[in-house]
Amino acid sequence: MKIENTLSFIIILLFSNNIYSYNSDNLCEKLIDSGDNLAAIDAGNKITNQYDKNFCLGKAYYRENMHQQSIKAFQESEKHADLAADQMFSILYKGITERDSGQVSTSSKTFTRGLETAKLGNSKYLEMEHRFLFQLGESNLVEKKYDDSVDYFSKSIVTSFNDDDRADGYKGLSKAYYGKKKLDKSIEYALKASNMYLKTGALNEYADLQVILSIYHLEDGASDRALKILIKLEKFAVDNGSQYYEAKALLQQSLVAKSKGDILKSNEAFKKGIAIANIIGASDLLSIK
Repeated sequence: MKIENTLSFIIILLFSNNIYSYNSDNLCEKLIDSGDNLAAIDAGNKITNQYDKNFCLGKAYYRENMHQQSIKAFQESEKHADLAADQMFSILYKGITERDSGQVSTSSKTFTRGLETAKLGNSKYLEMEHRFLFQLGESNLVEKKYDDSVDYFSKSIVTSFNDDDRADGYKGLSKAYYGKKKLDKSIEYALKASNMYLKTGALNEYADLQVILSIYHLEDGASDRALKILIKLEKFAVDNGSQYYEAKALLQQSLVAKSKGDILKSNEAFKKGIAIANIIGASDLLSIK
């Protein structure tokens, strides 16, 4: 259980059957996997198949934060898609890139078009329907359209294919209900998501949800419950070899103890958490006051 630097771009498993034709075994993809995005762009431009070329370029541009070039590449790849699944992946990635570049309303329109395309398959592309529904939930969440977000996340759970997808949907619902200022529902779905992440072995996601749960309980006036969750998380992190989440749990404990007026305990947890964060170089945790 280690924290890793991950890109916000969602990594999606490609279809293993013949409804998806993208050749993921190209040099551009391999260079992306190794983190050499500029070399991947150079390699991508040498691919002769126009779909493969532009789809991989879109991913490489994205990872270099060249969002406008990425959007254009995904848009171009869609034009050259031979199969419906290829087309939908182009639409999906384009929508994600649009949202991450700040074009949230445009991304919702893109995802809606993708969802309508997937529905034309009469359940053949149910997995793609799920992905578009989930992304619509995310985009509406960013736009603070919480009722719509709840609706899309709920539908995404119904169309989920596995527990990881369901956990993501529950997490989305938790955030949407938090936006609606319904803490009881936020806690309910955060708990469902964290338990499911633990079940599937997604330990980082589980740990993050524990921190979120502690924040919800603190806002709900249950500081003792919030502290109990964080103490349990600290032990969990130690048992699973994650200094990052050990430090994060301690720093959150410091905030909860401070809210309870226990300054001595707050300072003790803070010093211990900061010391660990310094050792592992967790700059994001060092900003916690």
